[in-house]
Amino acid sequence: MRNFQEFNKWLSLIVISMSIFLCVLDLFIVNIAIPSIKNSINASTAATQFIIVFYIIGYGAFLITGSKIGNKYGHKKIFIVSMFSFMLFSFLCGSSTSATVLNVSRLFQGISAAFMVPQGVALISNVFTIEEERVKALGIYGAIAGIASVIGQILGGIIPDLHFSFDAWRLVFFINIPIALLVIVIANKFLKEVEIKGKESIQIFPQIILIILLIVLMYEIVIGGEEGWSTTNILLLFSSLAGLIIFILNQKNKFKKGKEVLINMKPFLYSSFKIALFAAVTYYLVQDSYFFINANFFEEHHHLSSTKTGLLFACQGVGYVLASLLSVRFLNKYQEKFIVFGLLIMILGLIGHIYAINTSVISLPIISIVLFFYGIGCGIVLPSMFTNAMRKLPVSITSLASGVYLTIQQISIGFGVSLVGRVYFSFDDGYFMATLVMIVLLLVTISIFLISDFGLKRNSL
Repeated sequence: MRNFQEFNKWLSLIVISMSIFLCVLDLFIVNIAIPSIKNSINASTAATQFIIVFYIIGYGAFLITGSKIGNKYGHKKIFIVSMFSFMLFSFLCGSSTSATVLNVSRLFQGISAAFMVPQGVALISNVFTIEEERVKALGIYGAIAGIASVIGQILGGIIPDLHFSFDAWRLVFFINIPIALLVIVIANKFLKEVEIKGKESIQIFPQIILIILLIVLMYEIVIGGEEGWSTTNILLLFSSLAGLIIFILNQKNKFKKGKEVLINMKPFLYSSFKIALFAAVTYYLVQDSYFFINANFFEEHHHLSSTKTGLLFACQGVGYVLASLLSVRFLNKYQEKFIVFGLLIMILGLIGHIYAINTSVISLPIISIVLFFYGIGCGIVLPSMFTNAMRKLPVSITSLASGVYLTIQQISIGFGVSLVGRVYFSFDDGYFMATLVMIVLLLVTISIFLISDFGLKRNSL
């Protein structure tokens, strides 16, 4: 009986972890497959950016609501419904014959992920009631996200090169269907519902306003750069930007008055969180735009197959996994200095990219080493940024703060792909210019840590 209960626990963990696995997989698998998708459906460069951007917008903008709705209607129920929705929109993505249908489907696929992923932590806490087991389970849950990013890069390269009677890139999305279907069946049978405690207020109108403003802003950044900055484009760009500022100020004002808000401002009362979040914004502008422009450059400029591109990125993934395993130990000892060290490695790696990749003749072994080196920097920085943002906060608000952090993280990633991608496509030497922009953004991230450290030392005198 006890063995069956233990088996049930760990089976439940695998099932729950498939939410974060599919969410991360679908970001990285598409990064590498985009050149194949572009050629198949005759998409513009702007439309290919939206394949990533719309998914991230949908995911990032609805994360907080996704968390609240689980508290209100039941985490198991929302987990299963959103997994089904994710499966449905994966099918629509894979069946798309135009960029418009694909991008709309990607937006709703991202929204489905936003409702699916937040249920994971609550369900894990419900299954693993002993603290030691729960910490171990959450560690496995986080590790699966890292594994998904590596698998996504490899599959995103291999799948488009397969030969079928249909476009092979469609399997990038169809692969989700059997996994999601199996998860739904097992979850329905084995997972226990979390007890619903209290009532959550779902802010529908502010949520709709936020998603519209983000879509218009990122759409204009991408389209304006491709089609030219007409008066209409400029007006829409600045109107959406002004709208976002007003939205944030309105949320802040409501929070001060004790009213219900979409984005709870309580974590911003802590300076350590604000500093970490500022640094996270500039860092995440680089994080996924790096994969987008490099995958495009490898396949479109150097004419590498998607399989070779995927395997090259696997080298980066190996460096990431190895470094991330050590990040917690060193972060506790060296704190922000360790993150700065990782950022410097990434900058050196990007300089290496300019010399090894932005050239007419390339050496795959040298590129593999450069990507591995860059991956080490990512492995140091990426997990450490989140831990650093949370570690000085009271335990009572860490759950709330993590939701705010992840929302800002995803929105920053979307902006990054829009902005850096626009630089990449706008210049004759776009790869050099885009890489230079990423280096500058990482230097700004370092500056934020150094300035905050200087301020803390000055205040302590």
